[in-house]
Amino acid sequence: MELNWIAIIIITIVSFFAGAAWHGSFFFGKLWMKIHHGDKKFSDEEMKKAMEGIWRIMLLEFIATLLMIMTLDFLMQLLPEFSGMHIAFMIWIGFVLPTMASTVIWGNDPKKWMFAKVAISSSFRLLSLVAAGYVLSIW
Repeated sequence: MELNWIAIIIITIVSFFAGAAWHGSFFFGKLWMKIHHGDKKFSDEEMKKAMEGIWRIMLLEFIATLLMIMTLDFLMQLLPEFSGMHIAFMIWIGFVLPTMASTVIWGNDPKKWMFAKVAISSSFRLLSLVAAGYVLSIW
């Protein structure tokens, strides 16, 4: 079994930047910041401090995304009777959504923001996985 490495890497890169747009100012950035920091506005110095070491977080996110896309491609080859989109949805509903919900529930998030946080993060993963399943199936 050979994974489609070119497609996996391209999809990972696109998904990584789409996630930045999703959680950034293009889509849900203001709400995301409100969930995590309330109505507090960061000074330039606070923002600079918050961004220290961000490359580590970004690297881990990139690796996590790469692993998800690799697993999706692997499962698509193991289960050719199912579409890539179907397998992606099953990964999301069976693993991603419960894991995200559990992490938020047991994390230190304010209760009033739990649903929004799970909805924002898990909906992005759903869309990115289903899109990846589609692209891998036609590549």
